[in-house]
Amino acid sequence: MSVAIHPIHRQLAEIYFMSRDANGVFEIDEVVEQQLETLLRQNFRMIQRLDELKNLSQIAYERNDVEWQHDICKRIEGLERDLFLV
Repeated sequence: MSVAIHPIHRQLAEIYFMSRDANGVFEIDEVVEQQLETLLRQNFRMIQRLDELKNLSQIAYERNDVEWQHDICKRIEGLERDLFLV
């Protein structure tokens, strides 16, 4: 059984691992900070889009707009599938 990990999360883990000193203390220099900022921004956008779609799906449900809700749900499923890449 494999565990699904999004590439962003794998890169964050690699940066953390590579940026520890001999005592295991996490040290951040300018390069690491820039890498982290880029990955955190990408992660934020991904989660923000997913949350927006879920909120729209709730609105479509409350309006009883089945076609709109199904379209939104398909987009949510696509995003969630992308979130859990190996």
